Amino acid sequence: MGFKKVSQLFVTSCLGALILILVFNNTRVNVSGVELIIGLKPALKGFTSIILPPLGNVKAYTHGLPIKLSIELKTIDINLLKSIIDKAPDKNELWTLFWGEIINSMYLLGLKTMILGAVGALVTAFAMRYTKKQILISCIIGIMISLMMLTSLYISYDLNAFNTPEFTRTLVVAPWIIDTVNKGVSQINEFGQQLKNISDSASNVFAKMDNFSSLDTQDSMIKILHISDIHNNPAALGFIENIVDSFDVNYIIDTGDITDYGTPLEDIVIKHISKLPVKYYFVEGNHDSGFTEQLFEQVENAVVLDNEAVNIEGITLLGFADPVSKSNDIKSPEFLHEAELNLQIKEWLDNNYTPDILAVHNPAITDNLAGRIPVILNGHTHRLSIKDRNGSLVINAGTTGAAGIRGLQSKDDIPYSAVVLYFQQKDGQFHLSAADTIKIYNQSIGFQVERIFF
Repeated sequence: MGFKKVSQLFVTSCLGALILILVFNNTRVNVSGVELIIGLKPALKGFTSIILPPLGNVKAYTHGLPIKLSIELKTIDINLLKSIIDKAPDKNELWTLFWGEIINSMYLLGLKTMILGAVGALVTAFAMRYTKKQILISCIIGIMISLMMLTSLYISYDLNAFNTPEFTRTLVVAPWIIDTVNKGVSQINEFGQQLKNISDSASNVFAKMDNFSSLDTQDSMIKILHISDIHNNPAALGFIENIVDSFDVNYIIDTGDITDYGTPLEDIVIKHISKLPVKYYFVEGNHDSGFTEQLFEQVENAVVLDNEAVNIEGITLLGFADPVSKSNDIKSPEFLHEAELNLQIKEWLDNNYTPDILAVHNPAITDNLAGRIPVILNGHTHRLSIKDRNGSLVINAGTTGAAGIRGLQSKDDIPYSAVVLYFQQKDGQFHLSAADTIKIYNQSIGFQVERIFF
């Protein structure tokens, strides 16, 4: 063959191989219950794109070859993944298992790429009416092109590029995704640790608290942790555990929205709340449901309050569920529902006694009750606040779960927040004497602690 024919054979074989590879090489794989689509596409500059619907994309310039390596999450088999995690004796073995499956998936992608390269070259060879010898050479060229592309991708690939990635859509405010990439799948069953900056900041908060004047010398002091709006954020549970331990909390009151858009929370409730060393009082929010209440019934240290009062070592707590929690709608209650619950609370107060604490998720329902109850606890607004209204201390814990998915979608740095309430006995009755407000910021890796005396 002359130079012209050799060049023509080489060019047509390369084009046929590359076209088929880049058009048809998407490979669907299953990594321990996580279904992914892995593919290669042409690009001006080499990068890896991790697509996580509905959150957005993580993009990192990981290799020199002008090819886009796309990894798209399609589905997650929660039950299978949970089963694998539970059966793994330790995190190292779990990571070894996942990493082995990832490597096998890459081998599958490589094999498919070489087959597509060979087939693409063959198709062009037949189209060009080459001889049998030229067809064989074309097939070999297709395979060699595939191998060269895969080898270049492997040699130049730099995982450290994920230390400085680019985010699109809601992930632009989610730096914690980097921890996920760096720490690997072995951290799935310990999501709270993925927000390492929060844990570090929390430690600083608790250390700083030692500088405040101590209230713990009072024998009659009862410390109650007020939390709200966890919104299925597993990191919030580690935050709560640290506060309970560091502040020596006696009880917890949660003013609702522990879940988010009806998503499962069995792992949070059963694995974490059941292990807390204190009693956990819960009133449902608009994101909660009957299923939430059923799960709490399985937790020995939890009490769900709805139109009932309990006595906490002499402190009376009255709680009401949000009206939306009794329906399939997660929207905030309409004015009519708010008014109905408000009247129900008023009737309870008229026919019974005045409790020390009233816990209701939505502050709109209790606004006109200020002055009738010493302490009113709310959530819902995702803004921590303490106000003295008509002699009532109206306290909103903000969002202990940093607003869940909305925290990722927000341009603002929504903090993880909670309030520690100090009740002191005087003349045989308990009064709220002080409160510690705690805010842990995610994006700025900062914290804010304030002690307020009443």
